[in-house]
Amino acid sequence: MGLRMAVTVYLFAIAVGIVAAGIIASMWEMAFNEEPRLGHLFDPNPTLLTPFRALAVVLSAPATVMKLALWWLIEQPLIGVILLVAASLWSFLQGVFILTQVFGFT
Repeated sequence: MGLRMAVTVYLFAIAVGIVAAGIIASMWEMAFNEEPRLGHLFDPNPTLLTPFRALAVVLSAPATVMKLALWWLIEQPLIGVILLVAASLWSFLQGVFILTQVFGFT
């Protein structure tokens, strides 16, 4: 596999992870009228929905962190780049999981 093909595959996995995270975040927000934020992992008043909220937060985190990274790129570029790399790595791992486990790509 050539370098160009490998880069394309990596970018496709990142795109799949970001899109999946955005879809999960949008579905959660439509269903429960709250945005899945990382701060919701430390909810002081847990309910029966708390495990599902934690799952939604973890699965939608690449989109949330990517949005924060774009804001921080304007305010503090170094922090923005670090968050951008973290969100890209997280979405890559999520995209690889989706592509291999759900769709069976190897």
